[in-house]
Amino acid sequence: MTTILYLLLLLPYWIYSSAATAGYLADPFASILYKPSLGGQGHGSRRKPPLINVGTHHRTWAVDRVVQLFLDTCLQIGQGGQVVSLGAGSDTRFWRIMENGGDGLDRYIEVDFPHVTALKAQRIARSPRLSSLLNRPTTLPTPSSSSSSPSPSFCPPPPVPSSSPSSNSKSYTISHGGAALRSCSSLYTLLPLDLRTSTSTIRELLPHLDSTRPTLFLAECVFCYMPPEDSREIVRWFGTTFTRCVGVVYEMIGLKDVFGDVMRRNLKMRGLSLPGAVFDDAQSQANRFLDPALGEGVFAKAGGKTLWEIREGVIPPEELQRISKLEILDEIEELRLVLSHYCVAWGAKGEGLFDVML
Repeated sequence: MTTILYLLLLLPYWIYSSAATAGYLADPFASILYKPSLGGQGHGSRRKPPLINVGTHHRTWAVDRVVQLFLDTCLQIGQGGQVVSLGAGSDTRFWRIMENGGDGLDRYIEVDFPHVTALKAQRIARSPRLSSLLNRPTTLPTPSSSSSSPSPSFCPPPPVPSSSPSSNSKSYTISHGGAALRSCSSLYTLLPLDLRTSTSTIRELLPHLDSTRPTLFLAECVFCYMPPEDSREIVRWFGTTFTRCVGVVYEMIGLKDVFGDVMRRNLKMRGLSLPGAVFDDAQSQANRFLDPALGEGVFAKAGGKTLWEIREGVIPPEELQRISKLEILDEIEELRLVLSHYCVAWGAKGEGLFDVML
């Protein structure tokens, strides 16, 4: 079981390709962004056990659901929202949103270490399918006249990128030595950033965001690798900078038992630690948004559910039935154990955003 615990925890993005290939997730972009790096087959080329694929499905389904509720709310209130994905890795969520029309989205920002963003920028530049969605017009009604014709953000269709990721393009620009990419309409931005330095997070993100727009930030398996005081500063910054904000965190909980001991030993052998994995359950994870140390008026409401609770009470039965036919999964008790140690937690502030929850 130690291998399963390690895989499900540590590399949530390269295991994503396994779940997509097996049919758990409908994602036409996974084969582009999750392909192995040049020079080796990589972890992503190997099929993962059913338990990992199921866990990846539940995590992705839950986070996708919260993001979609946020975008639906932005559409209803007539103001495009902003999504900031911290530690985005090879995530395809932006392109999946745009493939479905991108309604409610004003801009999407992804952040990760420079070596990660450089590879992603290269793959975006070399893929006509990815680059063609960077500036697709979005339908955003205005508060003054929701019945009027939409005023889309428009960029001309991009040319087919050359083999060089640094080539000039009318649809995006690349900077920071090839590690940053930005669409000409500012709909999508990819930034190289070390999240462990909270002051740099503020300095790099603020020029790309509008503090008056509804904003959602994602942190999937990110804060657990940071000291709690550092992640607290990031949560505080979002909560104090934006008048309407939703934060979503996915990571492990309850690591004071045998499960946690096994996980920590497994990571220690690989030179890794979890200084931020200090929450006992989903509710205490959610309470990070209500921590008095954040100050007053930051987040007003918070909640959380384990992946097992999401499986049992949130994911539609027909979806669970569909994925149950993909692979044989006999380890139901082991599945319960693993899913009970991971949760999705959220915090919200600002009118209209309190229903963005699972």
